[in-house]
Amino acid sequence: MSAAEQASLQDVEVDHSGQDMFATPSSSDSISPDVAANTELATQKKKKKKKSKKSNKGKEASTDATNGIKSNAAQDEQQRPPVLCISRNKHWRYISSYHGPWLQLPLELLESLLVLNLDPATLSAADTRLPALPPPSPPCVPNQKLRDKGFASIGDHSPPDSPHSTFASLPAPPPFPAPKPGKATPPPIDPGVFRSVSNIRRLIDEASELSVRASSGLSAAALGSIRGPGPGMSSSPWATAHSLGINPLGDGGGGRNVAMSAMRVHRLRALAVQKLAAAYRTDEIASSVMVMQGGSVFDDIAERVLKVDPNDNDARYVHFFHEKIPSRQLAESTTTHVLDELIAACPQRLEFYRTRGIVHCFRDEYPLAVKDFSYAIKEARGLRRAKIAHRNNMPNEKQRGKGHKKKGKSGGAKTNGQAPPNGTSSSAFGGDMPTIDGPDGEPLLLHPSVLPDAPDPIEPQCLFLRAAAYLQHAVFLVEKAILKLEGIRKVLTVDGAELRLCYIENGRYGGVEIGHPDGPLGKKDGVKLAAYKQVLADENFREQVTSLVKKSLRDHEKFLSHFDSLEGIRDPAAGDDLASQVDHAFLLTESLRPGSQTTPPQLSEAPATFTTYHPLLVESHFSILLCLLMLGDFPTLLHTFIHTAAVVDGLEGYPVFLPPRSMAQAEYMEVLGRLACGWHNGNQPHSLSHLSARLAIEAPPSSTSSKAKEVDRAPSPSTTDIGSSTSTLTLGVNGSSSSTTIHVSPSASPSGRGSPCSTSSRVDLLESLDSARILLAPVAARRREKAEKMTVDKVAGAKNGKGKKSLNINIPLHGPRVEIVLAWLGAVHLPELDAVA
Repeated sequence: MSAAEQASLQDVEVDHSGQDMFATPSSSDSISPDVAANTELATQKKKKKKKSKKSNKGKEASTDATNGIKSNAAQDEQQRPPVLCISRNKHWRYISSYHGPWLQLPLELLESLLVLNLDPATLSAADTRLPALPPPSPPCVPNQKLRDKGFASIGDHSPPDSPHSTFASLPAPPPFPAPKPGKATPPPIDPGVFRSVSNIRRLIDEASELSVRASSGLSAAALGSIRGPGPGMSSSPWATAHSLGINPLGDGGGGRNVAMSAMRVHRLRALAVQKLAAAYRTDEIASSVMVMQGGSVFDDIAERVLKVDPNDNDARYVHFFHEKIPSRQLAESTTTHVLDELIAACPQRLEFYRTRGIVHCFRDEYPLAVKDFSYAIKEARGLRRAKIAHRNNMPNEKQRGKGHKKKGKSGGAKTNGQAPPNGTSSSAFGGDMPTIDGPDGEPLLLHPSVLPDAPDPIEPQCLFLRAAAYLQHAVFLVEKAILKLEGIRKVLTVDGAELRLCYIENGRYGGVEIGHPDGPLGKKDGVKLAAYKQVLADENFREQVTSLVKKSLRDHEKFLSHFDSLEGIRDPAAGDDLASQVDHAFLLTESLRPGSQTTPPQLSEAPATFTTYHPLLVESHFSILLCLLMLGDFPTLLHTFIHTAAVVDGLEGYPVFLPPRSMAQAEYMEVLGRLACGWHNGNQPHSLSHLSARLAIEAPPSSTSSKAKEVDRAPSPSTTDIGSSTSTLTLGVNGSSSSTTIHVSPSASPSGRGSPCSTSSRVDLLESLDSARILLAPVAARRREKAEKMTVDKVAGAKNGKGKKSLNINIPLHGPRVEIVLAWLGAVHLPELDAVA
């Protein structure tokens, strides 16, 4: 063997074994190279076996350890509750206010209803020119009213041979209240929100079709050919494709036979995302409701577009709504980072400020939310003023040509959401109100809300959102102070339920009590009430909360001022005195409460109060009542409650919207119910008790309830001990002449504040206490009636042998604000009223 071969063999052995076999200090001279090689190979085999045994033992040990870790992790995973991840838009507030037939109606019919909604001749005719639309089906509206109002009187415009023409036999609804001279008839539904939902339907329907085409490879012609004329087939192209078993990878025949390219699919998805973004900018609440109707067609469409183009602003905005996050953890799973970047890229988009303000509210960052809403309101008003100024500065010839243009019924009304070209405001053409020709040739005034000068929908919506932010900020401050006082932290529960102050565990004082006769905070001389008063009734803290509540009240009133009303004749069933009107208002409100099985009161044939419908109108009205409760202004609360009940009873959004499920309404009614069953001084006879033979909502006299009614008809305390320096105020509503008088001070305090030591403040507090008793009287009577009915049913069931226990599922329909408002009342206002009781 040559030296070169030996060197190469040495390199190979060193490379494979890691040792130099020729460098070992052995007598290699006496052993042949072959024997030495064989010996070395045997040694290497023994070493390999030892290594393999050790490695096997190590693998077994590591496998056991890994299995142990995996088993522990599996056990932990099994013990950990499953986290449900849903899209972010399903967490949006007020989505229950936007449900209705507009989600399923054919788009052509929805746009036709929009044109009718903008036509003042729709509701101005004394007689019904067309048969009424069908009333809502009982499954949708459990408490169907006997009187159809609002859009229900527009009429049925179906062809004569249509099956819907059977509605022609329905009786005509009663006439609407006549507007005051010089005032136009308001539209049944707010034109801004109606136009928004119509645009959203069109945009999301088109986006749905584009998404289906991108996912299935169908051409537009192929997809259109398989969509039937039925309402179920035409409502969702995605459902149509799956119901017919279409191959998602391509069209089986009759349409596109060649698979789409990746670029073509991306363009379709990008176009769909553009339409979705436009829908969300129009109204993110209504768009969230509409997107949820489409199932999974939009689940990852924005995410797919972002993989190709990460800087697509429309895709980023849509993905913000469609991103999956843990259920009921919106604040913990959402930041404003994406919205901050979108605003920096497109500062002219006021919708981004609106969305960011809503996110700030979820994160309890209320000052930042108010800042965003205020900016959007200011800019929207500025754009509207600039548009009006630009229109008023048009050449006189063009103005004169438009002002004297022949206007008919079809030409004067808006079409497809566009304003008629005959004017903008009352001062646009020398002070003349814009008109169109009615069905009989008489001129009909156009309502300002249908003119181009009307505010864009984002302006009133941001007003409502800012009002809600102010109120929620006040509630948040009260709750934060209470949690600090109780020494507990607000953490998310296992089932995602919100913390309620009536179920506090390990608290220092125990939170709000239910049913205690001294009030929500227990005994009058108790430690809990003293501690709560020291914190919540502090002058600076009280002023801060009151200021926020007053700002919320102001913004809610501005929001409601956008919607005009026609005041109807007051229902004579309500009675003449204030107490009877409150009784009637309570009965109406209770019957309209979501989930209520109470029969509404008998409706008269007189025209009811008619108000232009908006999905957030009910929430705003009852938020005002919550604000008045927190202010302790019970005298104003009485009149506002009566007015609210009349307005809400006259609201009708059908056939576009269903009645909303208002959280503020449920919370307001729950607060009254808690006070009626727990505050003894507030449930005493009031100054008007002797005027009524019995409460309007009480059942007819019976032997089982006669004693309870005798207590209700107990004589009221004398008003002569209030003081001689008081004046007399006549209480009435809507111009009613009531002979009932209550002695009040000329300087009445709206908030009921003041020390009982002064005469004027004592009179203010006495008036507030009497008003609170008038407010709570029907609530307490209803509770007694329900208790008596349950007792009678229980006795009857025991006699018949059917005394089976009913399944009691206690699911609160109200939010945690109920206990917070009760704690605020119990610490701030009720002690002052108890002092003069």
